[in-house]
Amino acid sequence: MERKRMGKDKGDLPVRSMTGYGRGETKNDKYHFVVEIRSVNHRHLDPVIRLSRDLMAQEEIIRRRLQERVYRGRVEIYVNQEISGQRRKKVIVDEEMAAGYCRALQQLQQSFAFAHAEITAEKLAVFPDVLILEKEELDEGLLVPLLQDALEKALDVFIRQREDEGRRLADDICGRVQRLKEICTRLKMKSSLVTERYRQKLVDRLNELFDGREYDGQRFFMEVALFAERSNIEEEIVRLESHLSAFSVTIEKEGEAIGRKLDFLLQEMHREVNTIVVKANDLEISHLVLDAKSEIEKIREQVQNIE
Repeated sequence: MERKRMGKDKGDLPVRSMTGYGRGETKNDKYHFVVEIRSVNHRHLDPVIRLSRDLMAQEEIIRRRLQERVYRGRVEIYVNQEISGQRRKKVIVDEEMAAGYCRALQQLQQSFAFAHAEITAEKLAVFPDVLILEKEELDEGLLVPLLQDALEKALDVFIRQREDEGRRLADDICGRVQRLKEICTRLKMKSSLVTERYRQKLVDRLNELFDGREYDGQRFFMEVALFAERSNIEEEIVRLESHLSAFSVTIEKEGEAIGRKLDFLLQEMHREVNTIVVKANDLEISHLVLDAKSEIEKIREQVQNIE
C-alpha cells in the first residue's frame, strides 16, 4: 500500500486536543470503504485498528500512517468494507479428501458386507470438505488506493477536529496564565509589605508589654531581620514567573507534542506557590496563593487533554 502524503504531518503541529472523531468514505464500481477514527486521552500513542480478515495485510501500513500524523492518545480506527455486487465464487474439488472417504466407504462395505452399497459422486459430495467454495480474490490494485483515500479523508477530519478543540483549550489556558501573571505582580507588591507589617506589629506589642520602658533594641532588630529572611518569597516569585514565561512559550510551539511539558511546568508552579504560602505567613498572600492554586488546577485539567 503506497502512502499518499495528504494532509499535515506532525511537523506542522499546532495545539491539539487528544479527543476527536473523523470519518472518511470512498467507493468505486466494485469497492466501498468507510473509515472511522475516534480517540481519547492516553499518555502515549495507543492505536487500535479493526479490520476484516481480507484487509489484515494493510494493518501495519495504516498504523505507520497514523504514527506520522498523531503523537498521543488512544486512537481507534474502524474500517468497514463493502463490495458492490457479489464476489464471484468457484467450487474446488479436494480429490485427496474424496479419495480418503472412498477408501473408508470401501472398507466399511467389505467389513460389514453391505449389499448394493454403491459409491457414487453424489454420495461423496455430501461429505465435509470434499467440495470447497472459494471466493474471488480481492483486487489489491483497486482496493488499496481506495482504502488509502478513505483513511486520509478520515485523518484530515479527525485532526482538524482535534485542532479546533485544541484552540479552544489554548484560549482558555492562556487567559488563566495571564491571571496567574497578575497574581504574581500582586504577590510582589504584598511581599514587600510583609516585613514592615511584622515590624510594626512587633513594635506595638513591645510598647504594650513594656509600657514606655526601654527594651533590647538589638534583639528587636535581630528578630525583625530573622523574620524577613524566613518570609522572603522573592526567589519563589521569580521562579514562578519563569515557569509562567516558559509555559507561554511552550504552548505557542508548533512541530511537537507539548502536553507533558506543560504538565511538568504546572507541577513546578504548584511547588512554588506551596512554598510561598508556608514562608509568607500572611493572610492576604495566602488568599492570593489560593487563587493561584485554583487557576493552576483548572489549567492542569485542561492540559490533560492536550496532545
